[in-house]
Amino acid sequence: MKTRLRSIVERVVTYSLIAVAIGGLLYFLGSVNRIQRQSIADKGVELVELNKKLEESQAEFAKRRQQVADITTQLRDKRQEVKDKFEKLLENASNYTIFIEQVQRKARALDIHIQDSTYKPPAPVAGAGSSYLEFKFDLRVHGAYNKLKQFLWEIENSLGRLVKISQIEIVPPLNDQQGNMSMKLTLSTFFLP
Repeated sequence: MKTRLRSIVERVVTYSLIAVAIGGLLYFLGSVNRIQRQSIADKGVELVELNKKLEESQAEFAKRRQQVADITTQLRDKRQEVKDKFEKLLENASNYTIFIEQVQRKARALDIHIQDSTYKPPAPVAGAGSSYLEFKFDLRVHGAYNKLKQFLWEIENSLGRLVKISQIEIVPPLNDQQGNMSMKLTLSTFFLP
């Protein structure tokens, strides 16, 4: 009878231990499952927020892309406008002698003496292909300082064309007995071919 009782007690203890182990396992799994569900729910909320941010970023990116396209269009239009305005100021290359006459008239009007001058016919501009021709006009002028200063200003600003003084050199002596001075100038202007 002891053996039977002992056997029953061992079975009860074993089944109890198995039941406790199964219960503990179920509790552990339930607890882990609950924690994982909570973590998954948190990740789901985070994913929704990230998707929302992604949509906002994509909308902002599309807006910026449109702004860049608009600015590019405006820049192209402005570039074309500047080119058109520039070309309106230019004459045909065959009229380069008119520019020489304008410079000579301006010098006479300001009592500036042109001692000598040289030029070459208009030639293509480096980097501009055959779109424009540059005309360089070298001259040596003699006159009073204030009149020379006025002459230089008027050459660059009042001939109705783009003229730049690409080189200037004061020829010694700085002034003669009458207070006049001499300069070597290179004037550049542009023409259409």
